[in-house]
Amino acid sequence: MVDQAGPQYSVVIPIHNEAECLAGEVSGLVGEMESRGVDYELILAENGSFDETPAICEGLAVANARVRVLRVPVPDYGAAMKAGMLAARGDLIVNFDIDFHDIDFMLKAGELLTAGGTAVPGAVPDGAAVFAARSGAAGIVVGSKLIEGADDRRSAARHLVSLGFTTILRVLFDRHMDDTHGMKVLRREVVARFAPRTVRTRDLFDTELIIRARREGVIVKALPVTVEEKRKPRSSIVRRIPRTIKGLMNLRVVLWREGKPGS
Repeated sequence: MVDQAGPQYSVVIPIHNEAECLAGEVSGLVGEMESRGVDYELILAENGSFDETPAICEGLAVANARVRVLRVPVPDYGAAMKAGMLAARGDLIVNFDIDFHDIDFMLKAGELLTAGGTAVPGAVPDGAAVFAARSGAAGIVVGSKLIEGADDRRSAARHLVSLGFTTILRVLFDRHMDDTHGMKVLRREVVARFAPRTVRTRDLFDTELIIRARREGVIVKALPVTVEEKRKPRSSIVRRIPRTIKGLMNLRVVLWREGKPGS
């Protein structure tokens, strides 16, 4: 049973039309966490599926009390991730995809997030949590496909898209930005503080959350990851690129109108 006080890790996975691989991937993920003694809950954030995915999710939850199912009525990856993160009970909140998860990364990130750092309420307006840089404490750890030690085994086109996306983030928002898509682990208080403020969903919820956190002093660290495509992309990159660029431009305007934190 999950401790009523909440587990150490809440793993959130947005799920859409994953009937073919869902049971197998969850079984493997749960099996590894349990064999390594991880204190966890797994939140399957189902969103707008029209295959057997909802029924499979419910069956997995019935079979394992550590598995929870949330339902978002429309296909929206970002909205599902946001709902799952806000419902999470763990001290550390993990974002995985059903075909992209790494327990070694999760545990290493957990060490960085709990290594001597304490939240400092009131250090910025409205009591946001800021983590003391002198202690090396982080509030978010992202899995980076771009830093030294990473191994991106995807196609050259996919790698270039990731590089281009990060470059745009650095130009528009913060020259120190790293990957914002993919695996990440966040302290619960960071999610509670910044997720409710976000205005973007779909592809950009997690990007906006990280941008907002960095703007208010939360330390974001990166760990290198290995990325290998298990299957063809679920959505067209060609269609996503203009939508994503437009969304980032709109977000830039929103943040400009809000003004600099503390001003």
